[in-house]
Amino acid sequence: MHPSPARARIPFLPASLGLAILLAGCGKAPANADNAAADMVNATNAAANEANEVANDAVANVAAHNGAAPAPANVAEASPAPAASPTPAAAAPLVANAGPAGDAANGEKLFVQCRVCHSVEPDRNGLGPSLHGVVGRHAAALTGFVYSPAMKDSGLSWDAATLSDYLRAPMRKVPGTKMAFAGIADDQNRADLIAYLATLK
Repeated sequence: MHPSPARARIPFLPASLGLAILLAGCGKAPANADNAAADMVNATNAAANEANEVANDAVANVAAHNGAAPAPANVAEASPAPAASPTPAAAAPLVANAGPAGDAANGEKLFVQCRVCHSVEPDRNGLGPSLHGVVGRHAAALTGFVYSPAMKDSGLSWDAATLSDYLRAPMRKVPGTKMAFAGIADDQNRADLIAYLATLK
């Protein structure tokens, strides 16, 4: 047996187009064959155009979906922050500065000149009254010591400012006092001496 010869493969063509080719080859194509072929080409082009439009619409929809949403037309403006209240100025001190800060250690050295008349032990008077606890005490308050009438009538209380004024010029601060002392002119030395007296409690 001999194998059958291979059949020639004929490409698939639309029926009307194939008929038109066949009749044209025979020289007997009907008058409307060309019209049928043209209609087929037009239909193919129309289908391709419609597919392109559908694809373009799909791409546009995806882009619109992924894009940032537009801001609303009427967006309320942010309210301005309230103005900060001005910081009030620091209040002026109610008590005037009595002088420089004192150094008690130096004041103890300066007290040497006071020891001639005053002691620092309680209830131990000399030519002058004991200065133990003098800071904050009323003038002429110690029992057992004879004060001058001027000191008794002074009405003073020995706070730091009053002591500073007195030690600057005792006889000017309390005229008639028995304290025969010229005074301490240096502000820092007076502050140091008073700082030391404040430790005598």
